[in-house]
Amino acid sequence: MPSLRSARLAAGRGGLNKLVSSISVLEYADPNILQDALFRNNEFYGSEIVITGFMNIPKDVEAQCANIRRLAEAGEVGLILFYVGVFMPRVDQALLDLADELDFALIVMPENRMDQRYSEVICEVMEAIFKDQNSAASLVGDILGRVSLLPEHQRTLDTVLRLLSDRTRASAALMDQAGHVLSAIPWPRTMGLRPEEVLAALPVLPEPWGPPVDIGDGRRRLYRCPLPETASGMELLLLKEGELLPPELTRQAAEVVRLAVNLWSQDHDRVVMGELVRAILRDEPLKMRRLADIFRVDVASIHTMWVVHGSGAQGERFRREALPLALDLLSHHCDTLVADYYEGELVIFMDWSPSAAGPEVMAGALEEQLQAAGLAAVLTTGQDLLTTADVRKAYLTVQSAREDAARIWPDRGRYTLQEMDFAKTCRETVDRGEEAVQRALAPLAPVRQLREGGELVHTLQTYLLDGNGGVVPTAARLFLHKNTVKYRLQRIHACLGHPVDKLPEVIALYTACGLARLLNA
Repeated sequence: MPSLRSARLAAGRGGLNKLVSSISVLEYADPNILQDALFRNNEFYGSEIVITGFMNIPKDVEAQCANIRRLAEAGEVGLILFYVGVFMPRVDQALLDLADELDFALIVMPENRMDQRYSEVICEVMEAIFKDQNSAASLVGDILGRVSLLPEHQRTLDTVLRLLSDRTRASAALMDQAGHVLSAIPWPRTMGLRPEEVLAALPVLPEPWGPPVDIGDGRRRLYRCPLPETASGMELLLLKEGELLPPELTRQAAEVVRLAVNLWSQDHDRVVMGELVRAILRDEPLKMRRLADIFRVDVASIHTMWVVHGSGAQGERFRREALPLALDLLSHHCDTLVADYYEGELVIFMDWSPSAAGPEVMAGALEEQLQAAGLAAVLTTGQDLLTTADVRKAYLTVQSAREDAARIWPDRGRYTLQEMDFAKTCRETVDRGEEAVQRALAPLAPVRQLREGGELVHTLQTYLLDGNGGVVPTAARLFLHKNTVKYRLQRIHACLGHPVDKLPEVIALYTACGLARLLNA
């Protein structure tokens, strides 16, 4: 391409075989925001090549590397770097080494040039992509090739349907023999597609491989493509606005989905059960009810959610072993059990049989089994979740508060949802500013003023946060005699004017201890 003729491939040669489906611009560069805002929504937007000048981090090599790592994790295939020698002094060797390690193509535009334009590269790259995509013959190989390069947990029917929808610029849905819509992806994504409403409005479905049916507004047509040799006699539905889809393109689309089902969804019930988990966590009531009806799952009876977060270093092994282990342990104790991976974590929904051991006992048993299997994981348990809105709110709380909870209660392998709520509240106090922080820490001020104040505050934190208000476990954690702990608690009692565990005073005291530990203050 003329716009890239003077550019050079600086690193990541191993990624040259990856397919490029789009090009986008990245000019904010906080890797945590990048991960949370773009890539933690369980959708695959990868196979893009990204343009950037790292304008707001031109000298921060660590942040540049973090961005490349996040982009590669999300399935992006490469990066075109502009304005080196102008804003960004140079391409650091650490950046080149990382790109080679990840097989992430790093293309550097001519250096020390201000007369380069993003738009020239974008226009030529998109022209090449459109020209390539106009050939229906390449559709099967392109989509299956892209999906096969993804991490195992992203090789799903939803991913295939998203890629197919992007390629055909049509809404895509998967339907079983009974007429249940198992999964649906709208085009454009912002369109509120309700496949069941579309189908209900039709007097008859289109004939398999027959001409498309106008759905009533004169602008959109529905295509019906059977998928032979698939479970439940599945069919692909395509809803296209504007121009007609060429017959060969619809056949290629059906072949893509048929092959995807047989390659990555041999246990289709397990896959759709995973879609039920996603529907609950995304608070999608229509999809949730549809899938719950298919599997005869009484979603209304589920008030318990557990989230198991595996160590990043054990990612693939955690995904292989954690779910079967949890199902084997819990299936005998629950009337309803729904579990699958979501955003890389194991999420479990259940109710409890009247004769089963309690949640506390079973949580301890799961923690022990994970440890025995050599899986480093953190378990968060939550009960009394009455609606799917409660479930989604609880899950988002766990996501946002996990790191702060680990600072407040270090060396723990298990937390409750209430503890996550507490950690979130502490973080919100910090975000409100210094005045709010000092007001929350005020209950500890009289103790800090004592000569041995630091030692006493540490003892109080251990007693309330780690020892569950017990002298013996507190003494064990501090490597002290229990009488020493009792003496220190009496000193704190005398200073505060009330016992350290007296309600309601202990509520403010507990909050102050947690906030102080979060701030390391």
